[in-house]
Amino acid sequence: MGAGKTLASTQLGFKNWFSRKMKIYSNYHLYKLPYYYLETIKQIDYCKDGVVLLDEFWRLCDSRLSRKTSNKIVTDVLARSRKRHLVYIFTAQVIDTIDKRIRKTTDFVTYPMLFRGESTCKCLIFRTGYPRNANYMKTFYFNTAIPFSIFNSNEEVDMVDDTGSEDPIPEPKLMWQEGAARCRKCGFVITMMEVKCPECDSSDFTVIEPMYFNTWEEADAHAEKFWEKKVSAEQIEDVEG
Repeated sequence: MGAGKTLASTQLGFKNWFSRKMKIYSNYHLYKLPYYYLETIKQIDYCKDGVVLLDEFWRLCDSRLSRKTSNKIVTDVLARSRKRHLVYIFTAQVIDTIDKRIRKTTDFVTYPMLFRGESTCKCLIFRTGYPRNANYMKTFYFNTAIPFSIFNSNEEVDMVDDTGSEDPIPEPKLMWQEGAARCRKCGFVITMMEVKCPECDSSDFTVIEPMYFNTWEEADAHAEKFWEKKVSAEQIEDVEG
């Protein structure tokens, strides 16, 4: 909830990979991180032992659509999250739109707020899926530079509803991609296609193609090599306030 929902979700995903070495699953594209891309609803059932980032999750779990087949499947999967050692991080426009069965299994709710200039994000944390004053837990702040470089804020997420299909569930693609494109003049990497490079004003870009891997170990090693000496654990730590 709040401004910066996907930004905060991406920050949490990055921290869990960088500091805790957890696998990442996501229904939106990530840059500079190894992750399994969830294109269809039934692929959520593939997730195990890791962190699952689900942007615009309310579209699948709208409380007004509680009888919809896709909503039932998602709810059933979330109910098994602890046995599968999964942490689900999802975003929603309004918490009340999320089915109450999912809200009952939610451990925390975060309200992110971007400061002017968008270099810092403030997050209010509440226990359970019911954010009330009595459930307030803490406030923390994080620098937005890294998470802003890891996702495209203009991407529209719309998972394929394959819940009515009897075909085998396709395995999610294991991906790594540095960015959307690279400026030919200065080498700056962008996360969304822009008219001009923000660094040198050039309009000459080269599209960066994603890399695919067969095992998590291979993708993880590639990402670790990329981030080596670029950032330290101290630089990504949140500051409580």
